[in-house]
Amino acid sequence: MSRPKPMHPSRREVLRFGGLGAGTLLFARSSFASSISADADPHFFLLVVLNGGADSSYMFDARPLSMTRAGKIQNYLGKEPDPWIGKNGGKALSTSLIKPLAAFRDRFSVLNGVCMAPSFDGHLQNMNFLFAGKPFGGDSFVPHLNSSETGRKPESLDAIVPTDPLFINVDNHSGVVPLRPASVKALSATLRNVEPPGSDHGLVDFMRRRLAAHTGDAGRFSAGSSLMLAGLDGAAQVHRQLASLTAPSENLGPEQQQLALIAECFRLSISRSAIYVLPESFDVHAPDQAKAQPKLFSDAIGRIATLFKGLNDTPFDAKRSLFEVTTVMVASELGRTMRGVDLPIDQTGTNHNQFSNSILIGGKGIRAGLVIGASDLADEKATVSKAHLALDGVLEKTMGLPFDFSTLKSRPDQPDAFDIKDYLTIGSVVNTVYALFDVPKSNYRSLRRDLPAAPVLHGLLV
Repeated sequence: MSRPKPMHPSRREVLRFGGLGAGTLLFARSSFASSISADADPHFFLLVVLNGGADSSYMFDARPLSMTRAGKIQNYLGKEPDPWIGKNGGKALSTSLIKPLAAFRDRFSVLNGVCMAPSFDGHLQNMNFLFAGKPFGGDSFVPHLNSSETGRKPESLDAIVPTDPLFINVDNHSGVVPLRPASVKALSATLRNVEPPGSDHGLVDFMRRRLAAHTGDAGRFSAGSSLMLAGLDGAAQVHRQLASLTAPSENLGPEQQQLALIAECFRLSISRSAIYVLPESFDVHAPDQAKAQPKLFSDAIGRIATLFKGLNDTPFDAKRSLFEVTTVMVASELGRTMRGVDLPIDQTGTNHNQFSNSILIGGKGIRAGLVIGASDLADEKATVSKAHLALDGVLEKTMGLPFDFSTLKSRPDQPDAFDIKDYLTIGSVVNTVYALFDVPKSNYRSLRRDLPAAPVLHGLLV
């Protein structure tokens, strides 16, 4: 029996996240308890994605205007950045665009200089690194957080056959389902008028027997049959949960509607995690696109601030707000270069930068108000390491500084050669979230195939 050939999504398909309306909302498949008691310790995860590669210099990794005057970095905002000092003494420069987030600075921490994928600078590969931890696709890390049994690997073909170089799931959102606020009313009404599939139904019984007959052996066919059987057995519960959904009020704005739907899916145990992809695209190669970045980031940061405020103001139950029970992460698949090579500094767009990115993380279990990590080329007089020059000889990109995982501070040394163990990577960020949700260490991301798991940022956890 021949195996199906993996079909990789095109670059355009990867970038078209916003095609489902005002942002894309994805819920991870859930396998945890069907209800949450008032005395339980609920914990959820919300990933907010800035699609297309967001330029950190317009947010929390800004550069002084002297760098623009020196022709080093484009800056279409034209304002001097301000210091952003963390409770841990970490420092960064931030632009005036982040003002809407200042009210929440005690609710999240900033991670700068995060290396995404040192060998790849494409959207597809880096989006896969963000979600799946490998360049060519696989299981998204987000559904892993839904497992309710410590020590149990998530139900996915990748997890069941980890040594097989071929894989069936190549979508970096595998295990998630899109759900729009506008579609909830019709969906729940339809499901309330249809009986959930029960074992006494003839077709369901036939399917169960056929699937059960193919389980129990080694190999992907048996593994797939087991997954389909588990899905069939859980279909009635999912049916009842989705039938209980209430459509968000149409009087709410887009972000409030999305948040209301997220909150209800969390309360009803439909999912423990959700992904919200902002409608803006940050892929600004052309100068005219780059010049629109002040408005682009102003709109996106306004959406993020609305989500933060909504999480803070929305009660999860009588005791806690949604923010108190949710870990929130804001990330993009890569950063941007400082400029385009051989172009005037006031007429340049930007390219992809996989060596330095910024991530915001906060909410339940996270020490907030910190600034962790930094990138090099902080001003026009700064020098870079030989490791940087070997990977980026024209100094088009910033690179994360070497990182001390024990203190969560950047190191002052300048390595002669690039060694991924010296840097803060997306693998460490994901493994820190894994540690927070008690995901088995067998799922932790390695620094590289021949290296151990990326270090957990223990100082970031409460």
